[in-house]
Amino acid sequence: MKAKITFVGSGNVATSLAHALDKAGHTIHQVISRNADNAKILASKFGAYYGDQPSEMYKDADFVILCVSDEAYYSVLEELPDGLRAIVCHTAGPVAMNVLEGYSGDYGVFYPLQSFRKEEVKDVMSVPFFVEGSSKQVKEKLHALADTISNKVSEVSSPEREKYHLSAVFANNFTNAMYAVADNYLADNGLDFNNLLPIIKETADRLKNGKPSQWQTGPAKRGDKAVIQKHLDMLDDDMLKAIYAQMSKFIEYNAQ
Repeated sequence: MKAKITFVGSGNVATSLAHALDKAGHTIHQVISRNADNAKILASKFGAYYGDQPSEMYKDADFVILCVSDEAYYSVLEELPDGLRAIVCHTAGPVAMNVLEGYSGDYGVFYPLQSFRKEEVKDVMSVPFFVEGSSKQVKEKLHALADTISNKVSEVSSPEREKYHLSAVFANNFTNAMYAVADNYLADNGLDFNNLLPIIKETADRLKNGKPSQWQTGPAKRGDKAVIQKHLDMLDDDMLKAIYAQMSKFIEYNAQ
């Protein structure tokens, strides 16, 4: 299948998906963004039309893919033109599919479980895509579209997708926050975070060969209370002390 696709949004997700879909032979038909300059920049990469208002959207696309912040969905949807023949889909993890109900006859979800940066567009063939549709036919069309850019496509309901998104916050966002804690602590002491990269990589690589719980290491896993107390004494920030103590307690509890 070769589709004509309109994007609403010009940020990280829109940029990455537009490049992937263009590479797969689809036509990037139009880019709509509140920031007209950003819309023009992205559209120009594909010879597409652009605009800064959803009401300016042409009605002949096969798919309209919404790539906007979770808070912006309602305002964007209110401005969609009547008579769209396209399947309108969103790309958000925590937003239910039914947010689109009433704004289009055919609607669904086209969600990539990945963190994107428009400054570094990468191949998405190994990225899991979760699709959902307002009907069997819509679901099949979204599945077929996703199949052209990814080899990991699944049909996932809104409640299931929301659980994946929550899990990704733990696995990705919270983990990265801990990297930032380590980086700041080392920098404050004149030391180099880059020396932690090998152990970070080793831990991530191990996850391919077993459950995360079986690879847990460290003083809390061993029940080494003397080391835990020493670490707590080394921290001056009360919030970091609380995080360290709570995480140690959580690891120790799950090791029993």
